[in-house]
Amino acid sequence: MTLARLARAAAAALLAGALAACTLAPTMAPPAPAAPPTPPLLSAPAGLPDLQALVQHSAPAVVGIADDRPQAQTGQPGVLGSGFRIAGTPLVATAAHVVAVLAGPPVVVWQGQRWPARLLRLDEASDLALLAIDDAAPMPGLTLAAADTAVPGQWVLVLGCPFGTQPTATVGIVSALPGAVLQPAVLRQRLQLNAAVNPGNSGGPVLGLDGRVIAVANATVPGGYGLGFAVPVAALRDLLR
Repeated sequence: MTLARLARAAAAALLAGALAACTLAPTMAPPAPAAPPTPPLLSAPAGLPDLQALVQHSAPAVVGIADDRPQAQTGQPGVLGSGFRIAGTPLVATAAHVVAVLAGPPVVVWQGQRWPARLLRLDEASDLALLAIDDAAPMPGLTLAAADTAVPGQWVLVLGCPFGTQPTATVGIVSALPGAVLQPAVLRQRLQLNAAVNPGNSGGPVLGLDGRVIAVANATVPGGYGLGFAVPVAALRDLLR
């Protein structure tokens, strides 16, 4: 075999080997792109709300509702329920059932002072009442929310004078909107809260974190731990018309 033939044979062998290698070598697919991260369903909460400023700003508008009957222990009129002044008016909102148990003309108790009041309106169906006081009464007022904006899970602050004390605060959330509780029927039109509504809290304001009144504390259920109820602010706005 001549050198030329040997060279051609060697080249052919090399070419055949290269083709075989290409055929047998596994095909490597390009790596799949990484899946984008799944976004969270909700943004992480920034933490519990700071309620200190809200309590300091709003509590001075809360009053006790009493009559002229002296308490046996102190000889002073006893506070039977709560109320709050409505901003820009000489009116105090409270619960109708608080006014119903008064033995005489209502008295508004604020920071140890007593202010005579006059019953202006009372609606048993909504369990709300409006008292008129002197324009010169020094307690500040609270602003009503523009509409029923409460939503389940919303933070709320309940202010009142339970057991005749100075204003106290409890905190929780809106547990359910009106209609969630069917029995007793009187509670069907109430917001359900898990903030404590203690004896004497009735008539006190329920505030959103913006400081506006979204409801009026109304009732609790004996033995129903974590159950409080409040009248939505729309009913109070209706009474003001």
